Formats: sequence, structure tokens, C-alpha cells
Amino acid sequence: MASSQIVKLEYYQTPSNVVISLFEKNADESKVSVNCESKRLKVTYGDRILLNTSLCGEVIPEAVSYSVKPKKVEITLKKKDSNNWSELEDKHKDEMDAKKRIPTDKWGALVKEIDEDEAEAKDVDGVLKKMFANCDDNAKKAMMKSWSESGGKVLSMNWDEVKQKKCEYKSKDGEDSDKKICLTYLLLLLPVLYG
Repeated sequence: MASSQIVKLEYYQTPSNVVISLFEKNADESKVSVNCESKRLKVTYGDRILLNTSLCGEVIPEAVSYSVKPKKVEITLKKKDSNNWSELEDKHKDEMDAKKRIPTDKWGALVKEIDEDEAEAKDVDGVLKKMFANCDDNAKKAMMKSWSESGGKVLSMNWDEVKQKKCEYKSKDGEDSDKKICLTYLLLLLPVLYG
């Protein structure tokens, strides 16, 4: 895994070229790698990243050249047109790319899933709070009884139906296939019910 390393950088430009100096002393030329696309440049030294950036203007990737000197790595980029660049790096594009980047590792995917679950739980919590707030006392009793007895799987507002029997969740075939109590929704509802 490559680690990011900040090195001192200087550059100048002519109408046809941009010349970049990355100050890395006594670099071994066999460990320097320069990868160039039309608007992107990445320079590595071994497993260290010396530069990885979007470019302010377009270059011709096939025409890139570099040389390793005692105190620096010098990269020459051939401009696609003769326009003067206001700066070397397109920092705005780099920021936008970073925001668009979708997590590809397991940790990033897990964080995204948790964020989505939290947003969904807030929506459900809001709906339940609104339903409960707009009910009469019998409907509130029915909601509390059905919710708690079914482990968060049944929510009834009909007190006449609920008061005479135990509320249980039944699957399509009539069996109680899921005995797990949905504590999340019960905990969300408790402050509303008793609060």
C-alpha cells in the first residue's frame, strides 16, 4: 500500500511545456514511476507517492519525460495547447473527485449501510410519533399492547380487537416463525409512549 508523502514542489511553464521539480534527494531512477493522463499526473518513488493530482490544463501523455537528478526529480509535460495555466493543480477537481469516490473497502461499505439504516430509523420513528400523537387513548393503548406483545411486528390501533387477545406475529402459514423482538423500534417508541 502506497503511503502519501509531501515533497517540496516547484514548476514553471512555457507556451509548449510545463516543467515540474519534485525535491527528492538521491532518488534511485529505477524506483521512480511517472504515470500521466491528459489531465492527471501521479509520480511515485518506491511505495511513496510524491505527487498525485489533477492538472489545470491538458497535456499529451505520450510526450511526458522525466529525469532524476541528485536533488530532484524533474518532469516535463507537453501542453496540448499554448494557453497559460493559472496554476499547476486543479484542486477543485481533486476535491470533487474525493467527494464522489464511493467506498470500496468493507469498512466504508459498512459505514454507508449504517448511515442509511439510521436515516430510515429516523423516518420510521417520525411516522410512529405522528401516528401516536394524533390518536385517542384507546388507539394509544392498542398500539402499545400490540407492539410490545408482538415484539415490534404488529401495530394495531383497534383497541376492541386487541384488548381481548394476545397480539402475535404469524407468518403466512400461521406459525410464529420469528421470535426475535424488535428492540430498536420498541426503544424508539418508549419515549413517545411514556414521555
